[in-house]
Amino acid sequence: MHRLATLWFSYKKCSVKELEEIGERLKPEIFVNDPRVDGYAIINTCNRVEAYISSDNSKAILEEVVNHHKFDKYGIFVGEDALWHLMRVACGLEAMMVGEDQILGQIKKCYLDSKKDGKIDFILDMAFDRAIKVAKRARTETKINEGSVSIGSAAVELAEYVTWGLEGKSILVIGAGDMGTLVARAISEKKLKAMFIANRTYERAKELAAEVGGKAAKLDESERYLSVCDVAISTTSAPHYVLDYKLMKRIMEHRINDDALLIIDIANPKDVEARVGDIEGVELYNLDSLYEISEENLKKRLSEVGKVEWIINEEVELFKKLLTRKEAEKLIAMLYEHGSRIRAEEKKKAIRYIEKGRDPKEVLDAFSHAVLFKTLHAPAMMIRNYIEKRSSVTEERCDECDNGVGDFIEFLMVELEKVLEDEKGNS
Repeated sequence: MHRLATLWFSYKKCSVKELEEIGERLKPEIFVNDPRVDGYAIINTCNRVEAYISSDNSKAILEEVVNHHKFDKYGIFVGEDALWHLMRVACGLEAMMVGEDQILGQIKKCYLDSKKDGKIDFILDMAFDRAIKVAKRARTETKINEGSVSIGSAAVELAEYVTWGLEGKSILVIGAGDMGTLVARAISEKKLKAMFIANRTYERAKELAAEVGGKAAKLDESERYLSVCDVAISTTSAPHYVLDYKLMKRIMEHRINDDALLIIDIANPKDVEARVGDIEGVELYNLDSLYEISEENLKKRLSEVGKVEWIINEEVELFKKLLTRKEAEKLIAMLYEHGSRIRAEEKKKAIRYIEKGRDPKEVLDAFSHAVLFKTLHAPAMMIRNYIEKRSSVTEERCDECDNGVGDFIEFLMVELEKVLEDEKGNS
């Protein structure tokens, strides 16, 4: 499994700006033009940039990339560690918001695009396929992705809880920036009666409304929609109150909707004056309420990490068995190809000797000896070289270099590939 390796950068070590710069520099061309690389895939998101490669010199290649581009704040994992890392990322254990689902979709897209473009070999194919499967299993068998841990998602969860479900409700999202976008996207998945997006810049409101299937509104039209909506979530970055006591008092006095108005203020500084919560018919929640929900859900998710890691460990062991089996099948096919080529060559010689009048029994005896010796010579030498290689490895590096049967098969495959290439060149 030493062929698999990853070079990774994430929010844990890098700023968003640094990750953007790294993403611009860590391009596919680096690996496309390197004949030593058999396959590669690059994951590029706002929180991480990771390159996965398959090569006999995987670690050395990634170290060369780091040195050439003068990267810092990075990590390199090889073999089983690289597989562990990929599976942890897919399961959301390495995410800023533990257990988030978005990264799984990003990994799946990276895998499918790379496979379609012919960029991955069978090891990367297996690694990404198993990582996606283990991530789905983790989300099915544990609660790692349950509950909202981001403020935007927590606001939607709170709205659902207070209103007994958002189906058939009318929602007003005030602000179309990053937080407003997250809220609008999350809430658009519900079966709403209507969603309105109010923003200071009307063009931006129209863009977001088009994306989520809502209706755009100018910020000064909020009063009109507040009189009919069931829920208002305010997300602006305004330095002053967007909804003050006087405005909300007037709105509630002329409100068309008979139900209470739920207002969730997730802005910092606050968009809604605290006294608005004292107005009859208004339920007001702010960031403090959401932090409590977010922290409680995060605790629940963190308690599931051990279960997910147990699943990953199980899947890593399964992957090793599957890889060994696949490599064994490939090795057997290569041995048959090697033997068949020798048999064909020796058969031609035997026919020529018989046609020249040599004793058929002598020719047949020589033919059988030649086939036996030449077929077994290369594998026998490989086994000897492997044993000598193991004997020369120091105890400190023994665990790193030896992976039992899998390591032995992988070694034979590499050596036999060289023999087959030489045979093809000489034929």
